Amino acid sequence: MILNSTLLTISKTELYLHKDALVISQKAKKISEKLGIIDEELYNGHSTMTNYIYIDCPVDKMINVLVTYDVLYFLDDFFGEDTKTGELPQVNKILEIWKGEKMYNSKNFKINKLYNSINYISEILRNDSPKLFFNKYTNSVIEHLSASLIEKKYNTVDEYISIRLITGGMYLLIDLIEYVHSIYLSEELINNEKIYIKKLCKQCALIGALSNDIFSYAKEKHSNYNLINAYLTTKEASNYNEAVIKSIDKVNHIYSDFKSTIKKVRTESLVQSDKLVVDKYLKALEIIIASSYHWQKNTSRYYHPENVFEDMKVKTM
Repeated sequence: MILNSTLLTISKTELYLHKDALVISQKAKKISEKLGIIDEELYNGHSTMTNYIYIDCPVDKMINVLVTYDVLYFLDDFFGEDTKTGELPQVNKILEIWKGEKMYNSKNFKINKLYNSINYISEILRNDSPKLFFNKYTNSVIEHLSASLIEKKYNTVDEYISIRLITGGMYLLIDLIEYVHSIYLSEELINNEKIYIKKLCKQCALIGALSNDIFSYAKEKHSNYNLINAYLTTKEASNYNEAVIKSIDKVNHIYSDFKSTIKKVRTESLVQSDKLVVDKYLKALEIIIASSYHWQKNTSRYYHPENVFEDMKVKTM
């Protein structure tokens, strides 16, 4: 069975890229190199992501966000639920450092670099955003860290998807829409039943996390924390081919729901000030979804001789 990545309906989205992408990447890399959180083999595959998911944003904020993702990737690449091989950083210490309450050192070289880099970027975000936003983002960080460093079991694909929604880290980058665009959502807007902000964010997060499962399966086929393997492990698919097709269909179904939801929101009447904020936020969600295809297709991170998709297979020497 030959499958191409265009079977994902998110492939029909427009490709977006920040006009200052090169400058942003170069300046952020210098900072991350000083922090010691760059593994060249891994870094070159993920460092371009930020410029695909946020556009028309100030360069200084983009640099801060890219370094933030470098820190999170460093955490996931070396200490995540699927990559941990030795001593782990302590969640409570990470959170105290993040909140600016206390600084810690570790005899473990990589953990110490993680602590220092978290201290660096959290201080920047604390000083460059409203307190309410930083607290909100902190809650997302707590949720992600707690899920990423603690193994959770599942018995059904739906249970796996609920876990992946949190471990995927998508809420961390969705939250940062507010920071990069300086459009901070009020509680009234977030809870407005006519705007469906929470529903749209969840759909966006699932599309990003679950599409990543498919793109990265060749490197994760040993892991239970992958949508394709979730179908196989729970026996909700009888074989690999069926699991792949069901995984693609799942992402396509969520994207179809997202488009229907956002279309409905855009028909709602809002006061002009709210409309400007909501319109920009909705567009930002659409750009993140577009990046879930275009960045993952363009980065070298997911090309592999055994990639699920024929158009993303590379020949071995």
